[in-house]
Amino acid sequence: MRAILALLLAAVAAPASAEMTEGPTSYPFIGRWDCEVGEFSFSATTYDPGEAPMEILDVAQDGQTYTLTFADDYQLSLGMNPDGTMAWFSPVSGDSFTCRPLD
Repeated sequence: MRAILALLLAAVAAPASAEMTEGPTSYPFIGRWDCEVGEFSFSATTYDPGEAPMEILDVAQDGQTYTLTFADDYQLSLGMNPDGTMAWFSPVSGDSFTCRPLD
């Protein structure tokens, strides 16, 4: 009975843990962008504004807007526009740019 219970628990737990660790591997903001003040690059795990890559700790999606969270709770909002451009916004500085894809 213990062996059956152990197998059942393992079968149930395995998919749940896989789902929790897997996230989207593709977001619409991934790539290189001309953002008025410079070239910004995004991967699924990093953001590089041209100085040094920053690790993305979390991505929260609300419709076509993505909020990226970095170390020290720094955040950026990226809004995907119907014309293929992206709105970049920093709530900390108040800066905003319209970005055009380079890839």
